[in-house]
Amino acid sequence: MPGTLGALADAYLRLPQRRMVITGAAGAGKTVLALELVLLLLDRRQPEDPVPVRIPLAEWDPETSLEPWLVRQVADTYGLRTDTAHDLVTQRLVLPLLDGLDEMDGEAGSSERAARALDQINRYHGLRGPAPLVVTCRSDTYERLSYERGGLESTAVAAIEALDSRQIRIYLEHTLAARPHAEKSAWSEVIDNLHRLPAGALSTPWRLYLATTVYSGGRDPRDLLTLTDPAEFDRILLERLIPVAVEASAHHRYTAERTMKWLTSIATHPPNTAAPEGDRSPAADILLHRLAPIVGLKRVMSIQYGIVILFGTLSLLAEMLFTFDRITSREVTFMTCAGLVWGALAGGMGLHKEVEPVRLVRPRLPAGLARELLRMDIAETWQLLVNKDGLRAGPLLKRVAQAFVVATLLGTLLFRWLVPMTWGFAAISAAGLTLMLLIMRVMVWLVYALFSPVGLLWELSFREADTQPVQRPGDPLRHDLRFSAFAIVASAPWALLWHPAALLVTVVAPWTANRAWMRYRVSAAVGWARGMLPLRPAPFLAWAHRAGLLRVTGRTYQFRHRALQEWLSVEARRRADLERLAGSARKRSLGFDQRLQSAQELAALGPSEGSFALALLAADTRLALHQRIMAMEARAVLHEGRGELEEREEQLATLRQFAEIPLLEADSYEYRWATDALTRLDPPTGRDLLTRLVQCATAGKGSGDIRLWAAMTLTQLDPGAGYAALTHLVHATDLAETWRVQAAAALANADRQR
Repeated sequence: MPGTLGALADAYLRLPQRRMVITGAAGAGKTVLALELVLLLLDRRQPEDPVPVRIPLAEWDPETSLEPWLVRQVADTYGLRTDTAHDLVTQRLVLPLLDGLDEMDGEAGSSERAARALDQINRYHGLRGPAPLVVTCRSDTYERLSYERGGLESTAVAAIEALDSRQIRIYLEHTLAARPHAEKSAWSEVIDNLHRLPAGALSTPWRLYLATTVYSGGRDPRDLLTLTDPAEFDRILLERLIPVAVEASAHHRYTAERTMKWLTSIATHPPNTAAPEGDRSPAADILLHRLAPIVGLKRVMSIQYGIVILFGTLSLLAEMLFTFDRITSREVTFMTCAGLVWGALAGGMGLHKEVEPVRLVRPRLPAGLARELLRMDIAETWQLLVNKDGLRAGPLLKRVAQAFVVATLLGTLLFRWLVPMTWGFAAISAAGLTLMLLIMRVMVWLVYALFSPVGLLWELSFREADTQPVQRPGDPLRHDLRFSAFAIVASAPWALLWHPAALLVTVVAPWTANRAWMRYRVSAAVGWARGMLPLRPAPFLAWAHRAGLLRVTGRTYQFRHRALQEWLSVEARRRADLERLAGSARKRSLGFDQRLQSAQELAALGPSEGSFALALLAADTRLALHQRIMAMEARAVLHEGRGELEEREEQLATLRQFAEIPLLEADSYEYRWATDALTRLDPPTGRDLLTRLVQCATAGKGSGDIRLWAAMTLTQLDPGAGYAALTHLVHATDLAETWRVQAAAALANADRQR
């Protein structure tokens, strides 16, 4: 389907079923094309047409049908109420552009999830058959899926072709027009030698962006001409992208090392707690209020639970100050215990894995609604609340029961510790107090929600988040904080005007500590303490977006390209393996063979780290001499494989020093390991040393043994030289008779072999 973007949009609208698959190579611009298609379809949209919405597929569990998942994605990404999103999706008023079918399996190498997703997409129907949609996928993945599963039904395919040399040249000349003369001259040599680059190196917009971004600011792009492996080409560009982006960003306070570390934490940890247990792949969307799974969801929820308990305690103590004129120490102790129990109860009832931010919006009420609400009975009002909040009796009762048990246990311990009581009386008192607080909480909620139409209207206005679109990813948290502050400010005057109404503050205070803004603050603090996130993630993510590392879709951040996220994930695993192997190589409780193997595996992943680990083994005087020599040999082999001749020669020089020690009447036979290593690494030097040992009359205290060993080793390397060496030992007058007899026997054996 050749043509321009406008032609693509027109062709899509002419399709009978309006179903299309956009294919292309990795980095070909499928996501950008999908976004452009959204804008073009919006320009051409008629009142009866659905609204195009781009939705990444990486987080979808194909065991769930497409429709309910679309409802959640539309609600989460664009801040809509669940029932509003449900109506839009079920009535097919949303045109989903499903981006990244190939990304569902990550780096697993298979297409199992993508195949199941394709089956679910084929089941997505409307009143007239298959519902309209657009899917993006890599060409090779879609071809494999089409062969295995038959592809997408009633679908046209739009393929993004690779850039040819003319298009690459035009792009580079246009992009580099404003660069300094020296930089343009260096790039001109690359442009004139595009055929020398690895196959497909600059054939996609993503790689062109990487190359022109990385090689800017005086960096010499002619380094690209020295690369021959496409994988190495991509690795070098991605490896240098973050340092270049940090350096190019003005007025920033982030270092390349910290930026890499924080982005790696985000790229490798799934911020979606709803993902199935068997599929914890990194999510495509980054939401500020869902950072807790990145740093540790249980840890964050435990800390937030403690904060809720603190808010509950302080609210009850504040109520006591307003209610009583004279306060005794016993009353303070009792109210502290009650406050802790109340905080545990409120926190257990309100703490969730995912806390969605809410807004304080201007209510838009149709005429006559207030009059209808005034005539509502309790059952109708309760039904409205159930439909609005999606409450279910089972989960609600389960949370209440769990909170009741935790609060009772905590109260029992507090009463036993702070107020001297027996265990039985403390348990009864705690259970009674918890039940009383629970009844009070329900009564306050009923008075506020059921018997107050004004309060119910405010509840509805708080939740009607779809009346104001999200402008920036940080807006939901700011609205949530404003809403919490408003709730505190609105409830405080009631406590001043009428003391019994102070109970309203005790309900609102722990509730505000359960909000999304508190979850974000706790997650940021925990992430900063663990070195996984900055103390203020929101400004950092906004800066990363300005630096070109992230992009923004609705209220979510996403990595600029999936390839960057995948590379960060691979690099994180590589660094984890490096740390593990380096620790094993240094661990003295392990055997030498294990330590040496770990160091050699470390060298395969990171040559510099492996060389350092081998150097530590070679310098460890607690090891046996032959073990140190084995480490030296392994290090020399490593440097030889990397072409580092100077470092290899340094190891050979050390081995030669050890090998020559028997010539100086040393006591140890272990130095023969150095000679063995030299014969493998540098055969001429090894043969020379063996010859000298054969002819040396003072080769250590066991000179006969060493000289005979040298002659027999020389025979294996060079039969002629070994035969001559054995002949020399047979006639050596400076050698004991015993050793000459053994040399004669070895010589006879050599004769038979010859």
